[in-house]
Amino acid sequence: MADDVEECRAALRRRPPGHSDRSLSLNNLAGSLRDRFMQRGDLSDLDECIELLRAALLLRPPGHSERSSSLNNLAACLGDRFAQRGDPYDLDERIELHRAALLLHPLGHSDRSSSLNNLAVSLRDRFTQQGDPSDLDERIELHRAALLLRPPGHSDRSSSLNNLAVSLGNRFTQRGDPSDLDESIELLRAALLLHPPGHYDRSSSLNNLALSLKDRFTQRGDPSDLDECIELLQAALLLCPPGHSDRSLSLNNLAGSLRDRFMQRGDPSDLDECIEFFRAALLLRPPGHSDRSSSLNNLAASLRDRFIQRGDPSDLDERIELHRAALLLRPPGHSHQSSSLNNLGLSLGDRFTKRGDPSDLDESIELLRAALLLRPPGHSNRSLSLNNLAAMLGDRFTQRGDPSDLDECIELYRAALLLHPPGHSDRSSSLNDLALSLRDRFTQRGDPSDLDETFSLFLQLSQLSHAVSCMDLAAAKSWITSAEETNHGSALVAYETALKFLDQHVALLSSSSRHFDVVSMATASLAVDAFSCSIRNGALATAVELVEQGRAVFWTQLARFHTTLDELSAAHHTGAALAEEFRQLSFHLCNAFDQSTEDQSPQIRQLAMEWDVVVSRIRMLPDFSRFLLPPLFSDLRKAAEEGPVIIVNASQYSCDALIVLSDRDPIHVPIDITQTEVADLSIEFQSLSKEFGSFDTQHRLVRILRKLWHDIVDPVVQALGALDVHHGSHIWWCPTAEFTLLPLHAAGLYEKKRDSLPHIYISSYHQENVRPLFVPYLLLICLNSHIKGYQG
Repeated sequence: MADDVEECRAALRRRPPGHSDRSLSLNNLAGSLRDRFMQRGDLSDLDECIELLRAALLLRPPGHSERSSSLNNLAACLGDRFAQRGDPYDLDERIELHRAALLLHPLGHSDRSSSLNNLAVSLRDRFTQQGDPSDLDERIELHRAALLLRPPGHSDRSSSLNNLAVSLGNRFTQRGDPSDLDESIELLRAALLLHPPGHYDRSSSLNNLALSLKDRFTQRGDPSDLDECIELLQAALLLCPPGHSDRSLSLNNLAGSLRDRFMQRGDPSDLDECIEFFRAALLLRPPGHSDRSSSLNNLAASLRDRFIQRGDPSDLDERIELHRAALLLRPPGHSHQSSSLNNLGLSLGDRFTKRGDPSDLDESIELLRAALLLRPPGHSNRSLSLNNLAAMLGDRFTQRGDPSDLDECIELYRAALLLHPPGHSDRSSSLNDLALSLRDRFTQRGDPSDLDETFSLFLQLSQLSHAVSCMDLAAAKSWITSAEETNHGSALVAYETALKFLDQHVALLSSSSRHFDVVSMATASLAVDAFSCSIRNGALATAVELVEQGRAVFWTQLARFHTTLDELSAAHHTGAALAEEFRQLSFHLCNAFDQSTEDQSPQIRQLAMEWDVVVSRIRMLPDFSRFLLPPLFSDLRKAAEEGPVIIVNASQYSCDALIVLSDRDPIHVPIDITQTEVADLSIEFQSLSKEFGSFDTQHRLVRILRKLWHDIVDPVVQALGALDVHHGSHIWWCPTAEFTLLPLHAAGLYEKKRDSLPHIYISSYHQENVRPLFVPYLLLICLNSHIKGYQG
């Protein structure tokens, strides 16, 4: 290589200024220096190369046959120097040189498509550095023009298809227009057809199409896109056998997509396969490999997922060792050291939670302190570090009781809250974290100002109006728990807020979401406890509204919601468009919440604002003014026009009956029974179906019916009598929770000359409660004829 450079220098000396071939010698020497730079990386070679090409260009003025070649050569070397130093002046000059070369390649010129492509690539680099959307738009138009010049059969058509597809994918990432993504996918499909089995670029085409389908899955949630993505990546991996330079990348891409499918569907086999592929990728990135730390982190993250799912301590231990290894590869000054410190700190915190070793907790805190120091004010992940360190200090306070840990925890949570202003997707979590820490300090020290601030923070949750995440719902539930434990006056507002959040959060979920059961279990008692709180606060109309809003069976809520959307879609063209827009935004928000990071917070805020706008527009349509709003008592009481509706509620806090009438305020009837007793009765009654026909079954049934009469139904009958509801009238039972499986309609003493409910009133059940009672009701009909003293 040195010989080539020296020979070219000698040739240039033989062609002094004025020689007809001097420009050729300048160009040759520049080429040799560029080759040596590519081999050795000495930037002085590149600098000299550029100066020689400038001199050659001066010798090839407008009209010279080699001018376009010189323009391109100089532009290419400026691109190389920009890649090394990042000087925007080099990039701008490179673009202007490519523009000049394009002018010399008008329509019909054989090199025009190459010039279009060169300029587009330069604009791509400037867009990547500076983010000017006009560069991206021009780049797309240039690639479109190049593609037109490379019709079917052209040797470079697949390259142009790919370039245009990637550019459209970039614009989709920036602006979110789904038509760009759809066109990108179609172009990549066309490119793949030009790379049949055996083509050297087939694996690259398979990967590009797969990753675009993954982007579309992320946007729209169609599982077929993710499935096809995985199939394409599996095919690409087959084309990268052991020893192939791209095998580790292929393994990594496939593992990541399998993890996405696990996160969506929860199939453990996807997670196991993902882990094995990440392991294989790590083996191909030995010590010294530039991507080793990334592979260590990927494998650690997937082991975390499996530990959360299965709780195998070996996964947690391995995860910690992988994060330790990654941290060693990210020494002080490394751009990702704070992430590695954070990851290892959190992993040790998880192990402390599982095993209780204080040394894990202490090390976790020190690592998280170090991470926070690397995330000064203004850093995008500062609030995350503040929260993580605060949480671990809170855990250490719980373990050891050192008040300084709790005080520091509170100050860190205060700092995090300042970074989550109103409208921030993580604000509710920050409010909750700070409130709970202040409540803990009140419990320890008894300072009433801490308790006052606790509920002042919680009350801010009621002001949230945007689409909510599961974290918002969790914060509202914390508020409920704290208010109930301290008998605080904000309890009813807390329940109202939580049920509003529940309605909105359910609207974001699909029935196939793997998170749906988790939300259902977490909120199972919310409506019945809200009913009890309303009763205890004397807000009887509110009790009816809240129990109807979130009552009993969670799936009914979802069915009702989808029915409303179906009605909206069928209403008119505007309604159909709004329903579809609502579904799409809900899906995007759900995904964004699931994958929430500090970097995604602006995206979440934007999606939430768009969601709010769509909801407001839906509420402006006729008959949809209460969309995602709780029902009004004035509407609900209409159900009592055919007879009193008796809501029977079992909560951990109280059991109550409420008589709803069409022409007056509801009437509260206290019930002298506990939720546990109701649950025991329900279980016993269900078990009768397995023992039908025995004398003992008859005896137990009578005992259940008598207890229902004494504790629940007789007090209601007495109240109905006081309201002048005449015998023989129709009444409607609306049981909740454990009451839904008990035969309230058949309660009685079943003794001669003693009353039972069937002799006093005609009972029916509220429509939504018919189905769960169907089987027990048939059982009761069969048993009634065997009850001593029963008269049909």
